[in-house]
Formats: sequence, structure tokens, C-alpha cells
Amino acid sequence: MPKTSAGMKIKVLDPFQDAKTLWLGLDKPELNQIRKVFQLITPQTVGSKHIMAGITIFSPGEASSLHNHPESEEMDVVIKGSGEVVDGNGNRRPFKEGDYMFIPEGEYHQHVNTGNEPLWLLWCYSPQGSLPED
Repeated sequence: MPKTSAGMKIKVLDPFQDAKTLWLGLDKPELNQIRKVFQLITPQTVGSKHIMAGITIFSPGEASSLHNHPESEEMDVVIKGSGEVVDGNGNRRPFKEGDYMFIPEGEYHQHVNTGNEPLWLLWCYSPQGSLPED
């Protein structure tokens, strides 16, 4: 469980111990879209009301599905690794460690690890939205 002091509402979270962990894309391994997701800030994990956040780890060559969050803006921070973000028209833009991405509400996008090491992507949506299911 998240660490708190008596009476304190602030939570300090360990992404590998306190998160809800899930694998996405296991049902379609041929698409190379398998990645591990650590959901940290959600209504279920910490009682958040307005944002949702976590970390997704992509192995080299892995990608998310092309998806959107219809009513949420998304901010991503590249913690480790590099890759490309693809929009709904197939336009590609590279990113690297330390870069931030802003994805407008409803914009289709896909994250692709084009590097030689795992890609660690911190993501945050507001208002809360759902993760892609594949």
C-alpha cells in the first residue's frame, strides 16, 4: 500500500509495489504491442478525482495500439529510452529520454520503442480516461 504518515493525505508511491500492474497486448503477440503498465494514480489506487497516471514499459520494438482518449488530454514524459509517437494520419515524430509529449483530447496516437533498450514512459491523463484495451 502507498506510504502515508498518520493523518497525512499525501501519498508516496513505489511504481513497482503500489501500482495496479497489467500486461496489454498479450492476446495479439503478432502485432508486437505487448507492454507492461503500472497504474499509479487512479480512483482505485489513491482515490484520485481528476487525473490518472502511471508508467508503461515497452521492450525494444514494442508499441502501443493506435488509440485515443476521447475526453482527456495526455502528457507523457520519457524517463528512459527513445522512440517515436505516431498520429492518426501516420505522421511520426521521434522522442528521447527527458522529452515531454502533449497529446490533445481525442487525438489518435501510438508510442513505438525504436531504440535498443526498454522505453519507460510516464503518462498522465486529465480528466481521467481509460487505458487502451489492446
